[in-house]
Order: sequence, then structure tokens, then C-alpha cells
Amino acid sequence: MGLAGRAIPITLSDSSQTGNARRQAISLADSLGFDEIPLGQLGIVVTEAARNIETHATEGEIILTPWRHGESAGIDVLALDKGKGIENIAVSMQDGHSTAGTPGNGLGAMARLAGVFQIFSAPGAGTAIFARIFAKANQQASPDAEDLGSICVPIPGETLCGDAWDMHRAPGRTVYIMADGLGHGPIAAEASQEALRAFRANARHSPERILSEVHGALAKTRGAAVSVAEILHEQRILNYAGAGNIVAAIGLHGKTRSLVSMNGTVGHSIGRIQQFPYPWEKDSMLIMHSDGLGTRWNLESYPGLSSRHPALLAGVLFRDFSRKRDDATIVVSRI
Repeated sequence: MGLAGRAIPITLSDSSQTGNARRQAISLADSLGFDEIPLGQLGIVVTEAARNIETHATEGEIILTPWRHGESAGIDVLALDKGKGIENIAVSMQDGHSTAGTPGNGLGAMARLAGVFQIFSAPGAGTAIFARIFAKANQQASPDAEDLGSICVPIPGETLCGDAWDMHRAPGRTVYIMADGLGHGPIAAEASQEALRAFRANARHSPERILSEVHGALAKTRGAAVSVAEILHEQRILNYAGAGNIVAAIGLHGKTRSLVSMNGTVGHSIGRIQQFPYPWEKDSMLIMHSDGLGTRWNLESYPGLSSRHPALLAGVLFRDFSRKRDDATIVVSRI
């Protein structure tokens, strides 16, 4: 499955979807080999998250993202809505607090059961909840997964996603790739998966060289938009090479700097493959997404969000900018 598998989005518009969300979460957890106790914890977290949306927002979405890295595995749960928001998160976390006549144990219970738990909410602008449930009792996340979040979903009606991403870590260096196969469905997925195969075979090289190798490998496919980012941690440099409409930016203290991609279709026609260097400061984060998300987001519109877990940031941007008419992938990482 790699670091993260294809996410499962579940739209919540009525109470019948709460049971559906729980069943899908349990089925996914079974496929990852969850222990019995974490399995029960996951079921409670998803049920409470769904009820929260039903009670306070009328409609919203739960996204389940499975991940596995080394000996660590788990499921990231995102509960996203555009409801009235939470005025005081600290008060809402207290057991017994409720604004809807319910027992008021939801958020507090979710926080206790999750390995990682965070909320971002603003009055009138909705709520995003992130809960990471580990597959094994008393498990800690791999360092490679602690500061990273992702969502990768196919266009509605498809089971295969035409987008794909991967990462490679070595001492002092992290490299990322994101590929968006032209179109969607199996043929697009074939192109993006071929890009990942070429990346894995050439991950030790520079982004410029990797993109060149991917370009050659994709000649037999429909082609794709592809971007490669390399972080050299000791040198504090990010090197970037891309072609097509993958969006990438460096976020730092609530501000972003966009990274330059060239025009063209990898595997078919690229005017020029060129690598660009950017400064990478201590608290920087990399944001990459396919064109399944709109580009008009601005971190300054979400005060405090950039300091939260990358998965929470990915969830908020997905909630607010997913086009819902294409495959959509977003990766946010400080690694």
C-alpha cells in the first residue's frame, strides 16, 4: 500500500450514512490487520464524527485514508463540514458539554481514543476534525508518517484514481512525486502508476533527472502531469522540477511561495525539463495537489491552520477547494 493508500470519501447527508461510514471504516481496518481494541476505537471515532456532522452541520464528509509504513499502519479519519462551526473548542471538548441536547461526550471521547486528534473550526465557516487511529494497541507512528497528511480520491463513479503520489527518504534528503494521469479511470491510473515505478527506480537522482526518466517511461501511456520535489535538509534547499498542472507551494508561517512547473505533458511533449531551487526553512511545509483542487486557496484565510497537523490542513483545503469533477490528490508534509 505504500505510505498512504487511496482514500474513501463518504458523503453524510442523513442519519442512515452514519452506519455506512462505520461499516466502511471497519472493513478497511480489517484489511490492514487492526487489533480488536483499535478496531473498536475506530468504530466509535467514526460514529461520533458522523453524528457530529449530522447534528451540527446537516451535511458533510468523512474521509478515511489508510496508511502503512514499515511496521506502522493505521487509518486517518477526517470529518469535514461547512456548518456553523465551534465557537469555543476547549469548552466543546469537555464531557457533558452540548449545544444540541445530546449527551455531549463526542469530541472528548474521540480525543481519548485517537492516537492523534486535532480540530480546526471557525464560527460560520465549518469544522474539520482529524483523528489518526493506529492498527496496533499502544503503537507509535513511524517518524516518516508523523508530520505528513494526504488525500487521494477518484472522481465520483470511478474505483481507480488517475492521480498517485509517493515519497522516498534517505539520510538528510526527502523526495516526493505527484502524478496526474490525463483523464481519469484505468488508463489515467496506468500512467500515474508507471510514473511511480520510474520514480522508485530513480529516486536517488535529482528531480530534473527523475522527471526525465519518468518522461521516457510514460511514452507508452496516455501521459501525465508530473512534479518532483527534493528537500535537502542540511543544505536547507528544496529542488523542484515539474511539467503540467500539478500545484506545489512552500508554506511558512501562514504564507506560501508557489513553485514553478513547465508546460507540457510528461511522456509526450515537454518544452524543457528544468529544476528550480528554493529556500527550505526549519518550519517549512510542502503542499502539492492535482488539478482536482482549485488553486485560489490562501493560508492567510485560515489563521492558525498552518501550525496544525498537515493532515488537518490537507482536509480543510480539500473540503473548500475540491472540484468534485476530477480525481483529487493533496499531500502536505513537513518531512
